[in-house]
Amino acid sequence: MKTKLFLLLLFVSVASCTTKTSNSLTGQEESALRQAIKNDTLFASWVEDTSNAIKIYKQYKVNVMKSDSLWESDQQRLKKIDDFGYTSKFELIPLVENLYGDTTFRKAEGVSYLIQTDHSTILFDTGIDDDSTMCVLRYNLDKLGIEISKIDAIFISHNHGDHQNNWKWINDKTFVTTENANILQSIKIYVPRNDLNLKIPTVFSNDPVKLNEGVYTTGIIGAPMFFSFSQEQGLMINVKDKGIIIISGCGHQTVEKILLRCEKISNIPIYGLLGGLHFPVDGDSEKYMGYYITGKLPWVPFTLNDVNKKVGLIKKRNLKLVGLSTHDSSPIAVEAFKTTFSKEYQDLRVGEWIVLE
Repeated sequence: MKTKLFLLLLFVSVASCTTKTSNSLTGQEESALRQAIKNDTLFASWVEDTSNAIKIYKQYKVNVMKSDSLWESDQQRLKKIDDFGYTSKFELIPLVENLYGDTTFRKAEGVSYLIQTDHSTILFDTGIDDDSTMCVLRYNLDKLGIEISKIDAIFISHNHGDHQNNWKWINDKTFVTTENANILQSIKIYVPRNDLNLKIPTVFSNDPVKLNEGVYTTGIIGAPMFFSFSQEQGLMINVKDKGIIIISGCGHQTVEKILLRCEKISNIPIYGLLGGLHFPVDGDSEKYMGYYITGKLPWVPFTLNDVNKKVGLIKKRNLKLVGLSTHDSSPIAVEAFKTTFSKEYQDLRVGEWIVLE
């Protein structure tokens, strides 16, 4: 007990000292920040003034150090999962994405995927739709002939509007059946934060948690960005005779950490990676998207070379299924993936199933 107490006090002391020393900018950092305000009018409008920008930068540095410390601690603490289980069936269909096959599907921003396994039907994220009485995902489900009552789990990757529709679906008609019954009470809802106060039953776990046979969450991974701090989780689905397919919402937690987390908690090989990874190449995406790259300052461009480094991390795992969401990655990034994974790549397109047989 004394040893545990000593280690706890030591950790608090180190964390306190780290916060104090990190909560300041070097002359070089402040100079780069001032130059960015001068050169980038959009960035300047976001930070409002130099004093506020310095405050934001200081907090960002603290968030980086805290998240790195927590990541290392979690990776050391987490154990291998010995009851992962498996599914013979894996089917995924995008309900909200940037790519559309049949143009009669309704369009929305962000991501929403429907995933079917032997034991579960999971709604992964909800996209965003501010103009209707129900999420676009519901319209597209109805068009596909899939009953909303088939869904037994809702999984929200992170607390950004284009992935949780500002939680409007809790009170609108998205989960109301044709018999006018609201089915949310019968659905397990997995959320990325424990401070959302959604007034409905939800499941939050910092550590990986089992949804059903062959399906686990990755657990929460922190993602410090210059203007915000995100907690994000993904799904891991073990497909019989193939391996684990990782489903990612935005990938703010970085592809490196997603892969390392999966490898930390399971000896099952990674078979596939589908979803968002947030690779907006500078000059090929809207400027603001570059402000939300974990590990990159807003004035440091994210380039094709950066994408290729990320591609290399995936390539060396010898994955057999890869699909990059176009909602948060630029065409240059998508093309780099398609070139590298010419046989393994599948588009994530609304209304088109990805099926493993």
